[in-house]
Amino acid sequence: MRAYLSPATVVQPLVHRWYAVPFVAAPHTGALNLVKRHLPALRGYLKNPQQHARALADPSMFGAPFIDPGPAGPQGVADLLERTLAAGEARIRLAEDIDTMRATLAKNGDGRALAPLYQDLPPSLRGTTELVYDTANNAGLRFFESLLYRTPATEPHAQTVSLLERHDQAQPFVYSSPVLPAPGRTDLQVPFASELLDELFAARLRPVDVEELAAKFGLDEDARAGFRRLFTEQEPRRYAPNRTGGVRMQYFGHASVLLDHDGFTVLTDPTLGYDGDGFEGHFTIADLPETIDVVVLSHGHSDHFSLETLLQLRRRIGTIVVPRSSGGSLADIGLRSMLEHFGFRNVVELADMQSLQAGPATITALPFLGEHGELDIRAKMVPMVRLGGRGFLFATDTSPIDPTLYDLVAREIGTVDALFIGLECVGAPLTWLYGPLLDTPISREHSLERGLKGSFAEPADQLAQRLGAQQIFVYALGIEPWLKHLTGCWFDPEAEQLRQEVILRDLAGQRGVRSELLYLTAERSWPTAPQH
Repeated sequence: MRAYLSPATVVQPLVHRWYAVPFVAAPHTGALNLVKRHLPALRGYLKNPQQHARALADPSMFGAPFIDPGPAGPQGVADLLERTLAAGEARIRLAEDIDTMRATLAKNGDGRALAPLYQDLPPSLRGTTELVYDTANNAGLRFFESLLYRTPATEPHAQTVSLLERHDQAQPFVYSSPVLPAPGRTDLQVPFASELLDELFAARLRPVDVEELAAKFGLDEDARAGFRRLFTEQEPRRYAPNRTGGVRMQYFGHASVLLDHDGFTVLTDPTLGYDGDGFEGHFTIADLPETIDVVVLSHGHSDHFSLETLLQLRRRIGTIVVPRSSGGSLADIGLRSMLEHFGFRNVVELADMQSLQAGPATITALPFLGEHGELDIRAKMVPMVRLGGRGFLFATDTSPIDPTLYDLVAREIGTVDALFIGLECVGAPLTWLYGPLLDTPISREHSLERGLKGSFAEPADQLAQRLGAQQIFVYALGIEPWLKHLTGCWFDPEAEQLRQEVILRDLAGQRGVRSELLYLTAERSWPTAPQH
């Protein structure tokens, strides 16, 4: 049987059955999340499953730190705990060794030379770690991330690609619950870097021999029955390139925007939905062109850096542009190192104010303020895409804390035809994402003060004025319904973020500038810019 991978088939990469967000996929941050978040969550659930069930019976508690094991029940959680303790030995050891070495540095790193402490490095840190001081004389660890991916802590045996026939609207929040085996799921026990996955995902566009592919994945007969149901004989719809001479924008949800100028395409922060997810009329992964010339990733948060989507597009992407990290701190993981380890080619890093010319497109990395808890994180950028004589600025989750920055960059980036900006002005506490990585805990008060917040309406409007933006699009609010299990958000007109969107619309309207909320789907076009 030759068939296509159905456009409704959902693909979820997992590590030890937890959704592979970047801080779980990377060896060192994944180790700390395993020991300080996942294992305690599993043990806590097993102590009192009823408490978790009662909490999650309240819909307003969606996204709270309670496990929903689904049909696997408590036994499924117990089995996962047992398997993880055995299969996760390398990561558990690495996490313990990181904490031990941080304690050693706290005790001995008082300005004296750190070279004698290399003899205290445990085996899991040898060859991958440098002992350093910052300019305030604080001792710490710096990781050679490309080498970390060559150690046992990568744990490719713990990587699973779990397939569903269609989107599960009832799936629990992936930060709180593991994705346990369940009826209707087909699990592929292959590393994310496996070329077999490229064969599978190529079937989105071209038919494959389903039985032959199932054999390559080593599926038994029971698993093959589920695997067959993921395919269809119906030909996929084909992408129609924009041949108007101008630029077409298609909104795929959240921060995913496809620009097309004469068939040359640029895709930002792809986190895409699927056909048949119960929410009709939006663009899905099936609406992408066969080749995406450039993919631009603004930062490493899981709603902008989605391995789920990226793995499916791995052999369809010409160039991936990522921000350059500071090199080796726990909070500032290297996106290029991760992508290259997982089999991506032609990954280009841009530092602040650097540009890449790719065909007719110019991508410039602008500084990104805010939304990262005031941690020293460099792997983030506000991408400026110039295409077809038009300028598109993707301010994502940035907060214009110091608007002077944009006075300086405005001199160099030229006309901004459209400003895309998020108004995630509430944000999660710092520890919600970065807690397992901190050397020492911080108070709840400080965690909230340093929350992962973006812009309010008034600063966003001031930014638009400084840049001379002729159109504002509010996006990246996490409210698309097919992303609820990833973002923990949903459309609520009373939410502060949506109140701010109305305020921004009014502020911009007073200046004669249109501001629009992007939600579910949208398509807009700009004619070719006049030549001067």
